[in-house]
Amino acid sequence: MSSLLSHLLPGGAISGALPTARAGDKSDPFDSGMWPLHREEYLGGPRDWQQDATVLTLAPGAAEDAAHVPLIVDATGIEGQVRRIVVTIDYSPIPLVLTFHPGRALPLLGFGVKYEIGSALRASVEREDGGWAMGATYVAAMGGGCTAPAAAHARPDWQERLGEIRARLWPDTGRLRVSLRHPMDTGLAPGIAAHHLTELELASGDGATIARLELHEPVEENPALTFLLPAALARQPVTIKARDNLGYRFEGRVEAQS
Repeated sequence: MSSLLSHLLPGGAISGALPTARAGDKSDPFDSGMWPLHREEYLGGPRDWQQDATVLTLAPGAAEDAAHVPLIVDATGIEGQVRRIVVTIDYSPIPLVLTFHPGRALPLLGFGVKYEIGSALRASVEREDGGWAMGATYVAAMGGGCTAPAAAHARPDWQERLGEIRARLWPDTGRLRVSLRHPMDTGLAPGIAAHHLTELELASGDGATIARLELHEPVEENPALTFLLPAALARQPVTIKARDNLGYRFEGRVEAQS
């Protein structure tokens, strides 16, 4: 892949959104004491890693709502196959956000996260040769996104709608939008146990896996996820399967819009 594909999403090309990383640079532009620790714990301490401007992380400079910080990770500029993308937040009580295994999908993902304090947000991309490329951006936040109770608990019907899936697939661009009703409780709000999605899988009509996600507590409540599929897959029905940490399973199906 030779160019970024973020222009396929609503809004078209994004001007002025430049990645902070400099290609080939192993220094940290944020001088974070947590990044070496997270690199060891979540990536396995790879020696072959570098910042890479082709890993685009698009997020607001400041969080208007700490419980909903939108993010797009675009690694379609990476040459060759992408094995996985690991998203972390440096200064968060739960640093690991998700791991994306693009598989047959393109290595681009849109989603939202919860923020507890202003911090660097990083997308670490494992290439097919085993090397890692890192893109990052900084989001200023006043805090409270991870420790506040989910808004769902104020609604008497939230359990009845738990796991409700809505999706839409646009075959002309390959864009797939999936939303799933879930409180995504972190376990850090007083008196509310952790209850969050742990897995999400996309499968084609023959049951073969297209892509999968390992999800963690910092993903926003009622997550909405954007994927990009190749044209051949975007013309077929897609099955969405998910599971949470309490063992509940959810499933839905979407067909391309005519």
